[in-house]
Amino acid sequence: MKLLRHLWKRHVTGRPDQYQAYVSFPSRTDRPVGDVHDRIEELEYAFEGRLDIYARSQGVAVVTDRISAEAFDVDTFESILERIEDAYATTHRLAQLEKCRSIDGRLVTSYVVVPVKPLFPRSTADRSAGQVAPPTD
Repeated sequence: MKLLRHLWKRHVTGRPDQYQAYVSFPSRTDRPVGDVHDRIEELEYAFEGRLDIYARSQGVAVVTDRISAEAFDVDTFESILERIEDAYATTHRLAQLEKCRSIDGRLVTSYVVVPVKPLFPRSTADRSAGQVAPPTD
């Protein structure tokens, strides 16, 4: 019966019982620390203050506790992720993973968000053009 309830919540309703997140903020010497502080503060409001902040060797990590679906605003969380992506746009790409799993009989959606440096950085010509022109026939 638990499996059926889990599958129903995950695939039919699309609404889990709880949400949690792990967000990494790599250190950057070219930008003020205030950007990271502001994003952490926004995450604190989105997760009702239920988060822990860890200093890492190359940045800061934010780990939230699970909060109920009624208290979580998905749109607000996604707008925070957009601002994180904007803050790291020149040097990193935002890698996001969303996973649903059953924890203590409840369906929990977990987000893992990590800005990562691309394997091959864009050249200066690519940055100014934005995209490569489409081929002509």
